[in-house]
Amino acid sequence: MIKDFNNVRVVVTGIGTVNPLGNTVREFWDNLKIGKSGVRLIQNVEIDNYGVKIAGEVDPPDPTEYFKEKKMAKRLDRYVIYGYIAGTQALRDSGLEIEKTPERYGTLIGTGDGGVDTNLANVERIVKTGMHSTSPFYIINSIPNTGSGFFAQVWGLQGPSFAVSSACATSNHAFGIAAMMIKMGMADAVFAGGAEAPVNRSGLCAFGNIFALSERNDSPETASRPFDRDRDGFVLGEGAGVLCLESLDHAKKRGARIYCELTGFGFSCDAHDLVAPHPAARGAAQTIRTALECASLEPEAIDVINCHATSTVLGDMSEYLAVEQTFGSYATKVPVHSTKSMTGHLLGAAGGVEAVAAIMAFEEGVVHETINQFNQDPKIKFNVIKNGPVEMKPRHILSNGFGFGGQNAAIILSRFDG
Repeated sequence: MIKDFNNVRVVVTGIGTVNPLGNTVREFWDNLKIGKSGVRLIQNVEIDNYGVKIAGEVDPPDPTEYFKEKKMAKRLDRYVIYGYIAGTQALRDSGLEIEKTPERYGTLIGTGDGGVDTNLANVERIVKTGMHSTSPFYIINSIPNTGSGFFAQVWGLQGPSFAVSSACATSNHAFGIAAMMIKMGMADAVFAGGAEAPVNRSGLCAFGNIFALSERNDSPETASRPFDRDRDGFVLGEGAGVLCLESLDHAKKRGARIYCELTGFGFSCDAHDLVAPHPAARGAAQTIRTALECASLEPEAIDVINCHATSTVLGDMSEYLAVEQTFGSYATKVPVHSTKSMTGHLLGAAGGVEAVAAIMAFEEGVVHETINQFNQDPKIKFNVIKNGPVEMKPRHILSNGFGFGGQNAAIILSRFDG
């Protein structure tokens, strides 16, 4: 089973997403390029008594486009639905014929929060009408591995299938672990990424009560302000991003379209605090350093950084310190941007959506801007892409993901040249 780990190359052959900027990769990408914000006053949740009234919501596509059984679209938690839609897009895009060797294809669609909608609804039902009133789908919809399990069940994927749950680092962890499984010979392809649906009363309360969320209710589109001097917290978002990761040999044998290569990944833990990042960015810097070493790249080889950049005071500063430690003088020169400035923060799904953005930059030679750059924080000396997208042909893109619990994960995606 275990192959020559370092000689097995892992490529991306399929991509899919549903998020506040669109229900397809094309819709998402076109809106990113024009700098459109997906943040709005909340429409899908009753929030009259809540201080925070803005979020990056998803208006899901017609379920008949994806679900073989229409009733499942009504029974499943939204995080499962989003992961399934993004995964199905990636599967269709990849062109994999699952039925030939189903045991060689795996699923690793993670989540930070899991079925928070389901938990909220059932706890309220228990309080009002008693313990026997819970839905028979309560457990299935609330546990974090149902996103992977349902996707695998529908499409007959019999390889490794489980969920990663590491807060906002989830998707990047999923990509790295999927690559490890492919390199070890446990699977020929793995559908990996993250899915999240936290925009509800419990999600808004939980993050709002620790003062993590922006309260710019009067200006939703400008609320997410990564690296800005006046940033006041992140905007809660939802959706999913899934990639089909595949061994290069397997992709070549079947004549697959190859988007790019996953050349590096790094993981670490701050071991400092359950919420705040390490003040010296110890873990984040180690993660970036490990990803560079894994890809055998010097910092100057990175053409763009898709920053974690949530728009929090501590988080954005910590990320700058991490890049400064690992990139030296190049930290102020390398172009950086934040997808979250337009989507809000999708927690465990953020890295999945941002990976799709990076891949489309390879595809079209365009790197999207960071919107809402009114007054850049003078302490954060990043070369932020702003005032419109930039035409360039990046060879290597670093994408960072840092989460509660001190969870850190970074990946490097590289242009595929054969």
